[in-house]
Amino acid sequence: MTISHPYDSPHGPWLRGNLHTHTTNSDGTLTPSEALELYASHGYDFLCLSDHDVFTEPLAHASVVGIPGVEVSAGGPHLLAIGTRQPYNTARSRGEIINEIVADGHLCVLCHPNWLSHYAHWEQAALEALGPYHGIEIFNSVIDFLEGESHALDRWDRLLSKGRRLWGYAHDDFHRPGHGPRGWNMVCAERRPEAIIEALKAGRFYASSGVLFETIAVEDDLFRVVAPDAQEIRFITKFGKVLAFAQGPEASYRIQGNEGYLRAEAWGSAKQAAWTQPVFISEG
Repeated sequence: MTISHPYDSPHGPWLRGNLHTHTTNSDGTLTPSEALELYASHGYDFLCLSDHDVFTEPLAHASVVGIPGVEVSAGGPHLLAIGTRQPYNTARSRGEIINEIVADGHLCVLCHPNWLSHYAHWEQAALEALGPYHGIEIFNSVIDFLEGESHALDRWDRLLSKGRRLWGYAHDDFHRPGHGPRGWNMVCAERRPEAIIEALKAGRFYASSGVLFETIAVEDDLFRVVAPDAQEIRFITKFGKVLAFAQGPEASYRIQGNEGYLRAEAWGSAKQAAWTQPVFISEG
């Protein structure tokens, strides 16, 4: 049995941040400096001002690391290009844009798959056919105020079950006060833009809508998590099947070897949660 996961060695402190933020440079209501100060006041460690198809320069701040990036929006379903300092040509196909983002060394995340009344801003066939993006938004908090579903755990599990090795990200998609902070990533990285982006590409983070993990550990064949604010912890495998769950803030699961992948969810009050990245398992 071979087990691989992104939590095998520490790479710095745990940093809280949002990669999906809009300002008055596109369709947000706050200026870049106002948006930055809002997130700083909530204790965020990093922030990307990812305006629609326009680059907003990260602002210097004493406590918040600025991450460059853009949301590719016109001409098709939306995606984040994190690390870029220029917008992409939206006349090209989404597949071509994804390939270019990754070839440029940037992070590529597909946005809010379950947005819109038909719950398919991104069609599942497209998610399965396109590559080599790094992951999808499994929680996008602004969709709670729009048509569709803010969570996309179903899409993630379908992709993972088909053998795709993709990470799950949580973001606000902030446009105006009241939209956040409600979704973020907790990243194990040094406080530098390049280090944070590399950790997000490598899966050294977990996604959250309010619950925090104290421990995420794989020790031999034991997957163990601790989340002090959790009321229930679940271990999930192919096609969203719950293999085990426990009431309370701590749980563990003994890996059998035939799961394919395994991930943990910690659920707290008011539907707040945290999600680990997958542990990948192969027999033999």
